[in-house]
Amino acid sequence: MNTIRSRSNGYLVAAVVLCSVSFNSGCGKLFVRDIATDALDPGNLADTEPSIAVNPEHPRHIAIVTFSENWSAAKGAPVWKSSDSGKTWTKVFQVVQPTPGEFGPGDQKLDFDANGRIYVAELASGGGGINDYVYRQTGGPDAPLTPGASYGNDQPHLSVDRSSASPLKGHLYSPWLDFSQPLERSTVAASSNEGIAMSSVGAGDNSSFPNRTTRSATAPDGKIYIIYKTREGTAGAPAGFENAHFHVNRSDDGGLTWTGLGAAGISVHGATQVQTYFTTSFGNLAKGKVARARSSDAWIAVNHENGDVHAAFVQRDASGFAQIYVARSTDQGATWTAARASDGTHNSAYPEIAVTKRGVVGLLFVDYDDAGAVTLFRHHFARSFDHGSSWDDDVLQTMNPGPLSNASSGFLWGDYEGLTAAKNTFYGVFTGESSGRTVLQLDPVFFREKSCRWWWLGCWLEDDD
Repeated sequence: MNTIRSRSNGYLVAAVVLCSVSFNSGCGKLFVRDIATDALDPGNLADTEPSIAVNPEHPRHIAIVTFSENWSAAKGAPVWKSSDSGKTWTKVFQVVQPTPGEFGPGDQKLDFDANGRIYVAELASGGGGINDYVYRQTGGPDAPLTPGASYGNDQPHLSVDRSSASPLKGHLYSPWLDFSQPLERSTVAASSNEGIAMSSVGAGDNSSFPNRTTRSATAPDGKIYIIYKTREGTAGAPAGFENAHFHVNRSDDGGLTWTGLGAAGISVHGATQVQTYFTTSFGNLAKGKVARARSSDAWIAVNHENGDVHAAFVQRDASGFAQIYVARSTDQGATWTAARASDGTHNSAYPEIAVTKRGVVGLLFVDYDDAGAVTLFRHHFARSFDHGSSWDDDVLQTMNPGPLSNASSGFLWGDYEGLTAAKNTFYGVFTGESSGRTVLQLDPVFFREKSCRWWWLGCWLEDDD
């Protein structure tokens, strides 16, 4: 298939917007591929809410989880895997049913430890409630994974400390949202024994407002950071938006306490409220299918070379549009400098952020254009070589979900997608329009891009592959 690379001011409506043919053949820096095929996905599943991780021992080995089949009593749910930097993919059915009668997987996130062993956090429902589990690798890479103790409730995420300098190397952290309290609270379950036992501690400030959108990132010195929002009502906010603060807090003791930046943490945008999405209608319902954007507005990453912390969040600003802002802290979260990363011309949401070994910042997000007859959703990948002061922005795909058979209005790709960095290469996954399938549909779409600005001057010589 002849494919095209598009800059952010271009538009493409058909098929998957990839990169040029020479890029896909391995001669350039940007590689994008639909990882599903008719053989791997005969049920034409939507493959929404994807997450991605790269094996630090073998960077060519990549793992992805999406809503891509449920477990049963006899068969595990799948992890998509590639051993050739994303060129080819298989489905490994290794996420087993945790206890008899539990249905899933629901929300999910995965990571690797320093030794290249995979961990997966999964939500299971059944028996009148919701439980989360961290699965760990106890056999070969593709053997059935072993679930640990149950914990938590909705929206589990996962970060594994794999820094060689960390005194807490091997500890893992799973943020989740505690709906059992009168005001929902951001909570983090921590484990020092690979998820066999999990200990949950309230981490967000819900003394006045409920919390949402909790994401985590480990630091090279063993500290662990979270970002979360306080939902502060809709007074004065237009339909689909709410007032909020985005807070970052830190644990310095392996998740036992969350007071490294005070009881509530530090607002990355200062004292003033911002307006962010809380809607099931991201898009224009009068012009096609729309997406849900409720826990879809913040992400956090740490530079493992110097400890700088980067946070991405949604803010409706003077442009009148919801925009992606990126804040940076050089003092372990105590103070922040924020700037807009998107271009101010369209509503944007679903930010994911990652940082390379060299300190290049990558940002995955979605915006939409409803100027024409139908709403067009665009997946962007932007990079900053100057700590967020300026951005190079590529459109990975422009999609009209209307004709897609498994695109469900009100959900589409889910609450989040996936972005990570290994050495000096970014790896990502988003739920987008299929390529080369018998049925036009949503599929998981993988991409990778090296972090050097001028690839023709020797970027391919780096030690990532």
